Amino acid sequence: MQIVYKGESRSFEEGRNALDILRELDPDSLKTAIAARLNGGLVELARPIAQEGELVPVGFEDEEARHVLRHTASHVLASAVKNLFPKAKLAIGPAIENGFYYDFDVGEPFAPEDLGRIEKEMARIIKKNDREERFVLPRAEALKLMEERGEPYKVELILDLPEDAELSFYRQGEFIDLCAGPHLPSTGKVKAFKLTSLAGAYWRGSEKNK
Repeated sequence: MQIVYKGESRSFEEGRNALDILRELDPDSLKTAIAARLNGGLVELARPIAQEGELVPVGFEDEEARHVLRHTASHVLASAVKNLFPKAKLAIGPAIENGFYYDFDVGEPFAPEDLGRIEKEMARIIKKNDREERFVLPRAEALKLMEERGEPYKVELILDLPEDAELSFYRQGEFIDLCAGPHLPSTGKVKAFKLTSLAGAYWRGSEKNK
């Protein structure tokens, strides 16, 4: 396939990802790259490229790239909470305009002093620089995986998706989450973060739910 970078066209094998291509063409760009744009559309650095075109690395200055970083930070947060509070159940954890959050079902509500412990565990995970590995499962296998891991909210989310929906997951060390992405190639790219607040929420915004 032909990839155009800074006006020059080069041939690469099918299935190469932006990370490998940029490492070959412009290694310095990876110091600040969070994601890339292929023909204007955002692509994960570690995900195989499916078409030819112009490739441009993007960093924190790009709004969608910031979303990628913050989304990965939410997974680091969830991983840290599961390490510290193994009985916590995962709900959802999106990136938002000015940061990220993750909802958990826990026996006892988190206290402000827990934030410092969670931050330290997040820093440890970031230092490990685990890869964010995407994989896809058939519906039955996806449900079995989440049931075996004791994640009832993820099971509910899967059941609510159309029968033909692609069910993708991201693995980060021992942590696995149902997720459409996009993500950074590894946790080490989350350079700075701060946990600032706690809040209560009803599952799916309904007061009829927990």
